[in-house]
Amino acid sequence: MTTEIACFISPHGFGHATRTIAVLEMLQQLRPDLHPHIFSTVPESLIRQTLHCFTYHHVLVDVGLVQNSALEEDIDATLVKLDAFLPFSPTLTDQLAALCANCSFVLCDIAPLGIAVAKRAGIPSILLENFTWDWIYEAYLDKFPQLAVHIQYLKGEFARADYHIQTEPLCNTGTRDLLCGPIFRQKRDGCADIRRALSCSTKKTVLVTLGGLPHQLPNWMDMELYSDYFFIFSGQKATKRLAKNILYLDSESSIYHPDLVDAVDLVVCKAGYSTVAECCQAGSRVIAVGRPDFAETKVLQKYIQEVLGGDSINTENFLSGQWLSLIPTILKKEASSPFRENGAQAAAHFLVPLLGASAGRVLL
Repeated sequence: MTTEIACFISPHGFGHATRTIAVLEMLQQLRPDLHPHIFSTVPESLIRQTLHCFTYHHVLVDVGLVQNSALEEDIDATLVKLDAFLPFSPTLTDQLAALCANCSFVLCDIAPLGIAVAKRAGIPSILLENFTWDWIYEAYLDKFPQLAVHIQYLKGEFARADYHIQTEPLCNTGTRDLLCGPIFRQKRDGCADIRRALSCSTKKTVLVTLGGLPHQLPNWMDMELYSDYFFIFSGQKATKRLAKNILYLDSESSIYHPDLVDAVDLVVCKAGYSTVAECCQAGSRVIAVGRPDFAETKVLQKYIQEVLGGDSINTENFLSGQWLSLIPTILKKEASSPFRENGAQAAAHFLVPLLGASAGRVLL
């Protein structure tokens, strides 16, 4: 016998997926009979890096923000997609509710379609978040007042969740059933093994990561001048050595990203949830690249500075390569202490009592 649950995961970046995967990883340790049904358009390969027992349903469950690049959002394109996607189609919710009918509950990160589907199926819904889309969209209202109707609709949908788990770094406080610390996938291999696999010798290593999305810096050749350091760019289309001290890593690389974060001396990253959480696990030195209009950025940058002792730069400084001059100073800083507690444990223990309680309800 298996216990089934449904997970609706926003495809905006990979942070929502890796956060839910981390919770499921813990939950399957507590309940080995657990079989998640994952509804999303994030790559199935990302999920399979951690989980082995699940069913993947390739379904668009959330719009989020349309991205022109890892650091630039397109609000006009986002509005077009929101207009087409909202309000939720009754036909779609009926179809998805039928697929979830035997599930104990629906876990949503932060795709509110899952909440609507849970209501239709007559099973509990759990919202897992450190922000919701209505809060994110409010930052763009002055320039894009057309967002107001979507903000109101989504605010109402999020409010219908039966249970609410919030996780730090938290953007917007509210009524909740559980507040937990940063949630991250557990690291596996030791630093020495990872550094051998990277062939980075004894050099100080710098990981540049933008949330799993491919990226290129126009001035990457300047890094050759920093020959004392070894630069790794994750999430690329192919693994290749650009120079003696510059390595591109394929997004399908066998090196597990939490292990990679743990093995390097400095992480230069987009201020996004999953990488920040992995840096908490590793106790990493961090340079965070901010996005000026994305409201979560300020919260994460503040957390990085106050909790991890890291630094922040803007997009212009990142793309121009000015951050390279910061490396020696940052590497002289003492690294922060690795987090001993994973918020995924608290979330999983909260969810265990809900398993099986509502399975097999008849559609209304």
